[in-house]
Amino acid sequence: MAYSSTLGLPQIFIDFQSSASTAMIRSSRGIATMILNDENVTDDTGLTFFKVTESADIPSTGISDKNVDLIKKGLAGTPAQLNIFLIPNSEYDKVIDIVTSETVATTTTIESEVFVVGVEDIDDPDLSTEDHYEIQPVTVETETIVTGTTTSTVTVEATITQAAALKEIGDLKFNWICHPTGGAQDQEDLATWTAGQRKTKNKTFKAVVAKYNADNYGVVNFTTDNIRVVNPDYTDALAEVGGDAELVDEDIPQYVTYTAAEYTSRITGALAGIGLDRSPTYLQFPEIVDCKRYDDIDTHINAGELCLFDEHDGNGVKIARGCNSLTTFTAKVGESFRYIKIVEAIDMIADDIASTFRSDYVGKVLNTYDNKMLFISAIMVYLNQLKELCLITLKPPKTTLKLTPTRTKTTRKFITFHLTNTATNNSLN
Repeated sequence: MAYSSTLGLPQIFIDFQSSASTAMIRSSRGIATMILNDENVTDDTGLTFFKVTESADIPSTGISDKNVDLIKKGLAGTPAQLNIFLIPNSEYDKVIDIVTSETVATTTTIESEVFVVGVEDIDDPDLSTEDHYEIQPVTVETETIVTGTTTSTVTVEATITQAAALKEIGDLKFNWICHPTGGAQDQEDLATWTAGQRKTKNKTFKAVVAKYNADNYGVVNFTTDNIRVVNPDYTDALAEVGGDAELVDEDIPQYVTYTAAEYTSRITGALAGIGLDRSPTYLQFPEIVDCKRYDDIDTHINAGELCLFDEHDGNGVKIARGCNSLTTFTAKVGESFRYIKIVEAIDMIADDIASTFRSDYVGKVLNTYDNKMLFISAIMVYLNQLKELCLITLKPPKTTLKLTPTRTKTTRKFITFHLTNTATNNSLN
């Protein structure tokens, strides 16, 4: 393969300038992935996957009403796209065929050759007969095996689980992931998987889980329960009767109550849809009537929990603080990493640099020191453009870009970039 001796600076700068100029739009049009257990899915049907950008994209069959509602909750946050993975419930009823057999005693008539003893007629010798054989019907007893098929419903444990979905999800490009129908173990496993993918494979997606403290800036721990939302069916029924609540069918509840796990669908969609021009803190959810109240919400926030609350100021229910689950801080991972907005900006920058590095550097130019420095110059121009857009703050020398050339016996030199921000006071938190 032929390599250029100098870096194609114009293309690099154009790519970075384009990335910087569209950063605001791209940050508010993230992609979310949602894993849902569905009663219509079994091990026999297999893992079901589809993409949704609006309500009209949701399949009309093969998905439960509950999951349709959870998907719509995710879309309410205006993400660019939802990746939906349907898996079976952990246990589900399966109808199986059972073959039956029964032995029945029967009789049958057959023709058989029978020995007949001759008869001597003294009065009329002509009627006398000699011993002989003749064919006669004979009734014999037999056994018949009668077979048939019946059905039975049994409860089976699903083999297609969240783990199977995650194997497919790992290679997708997305920003946020959740499992609204998953149990406590699913929430823990999803948090662990996300943290592992970020650490070992340099992935930049983040997870919203319910009531699991991962102590990781790639995982948001959402803990608010008893979230009451006006039932859309009730609203429609109320409109049909001219607004007279007494005429609404009593079987249609006025409110629907969601658990923390179920409402991760809404939180995930919202975090994917919010831009870097604002923080998730005080992000309002107008559809929520009320939710669980915390005796001391500051304690929960300091413990790395994302909480909803209502100040009863007329602005409704909102996020108390846009924080992730990180509670342990080090010299490399300071307190600024506990804020969702900061991590979002870092991940976007990492993605932009890695994408440009792969598309315009690796295999395109010789990996010389000069080319490395030129590439870093392009990165600094990109970072300064983000600063001008007020998307990041650069406070040298606290913000540094470290170049670490690495070499092995069998590979050429490549570059490792470390973008570090140790500032603790940031007005964009």
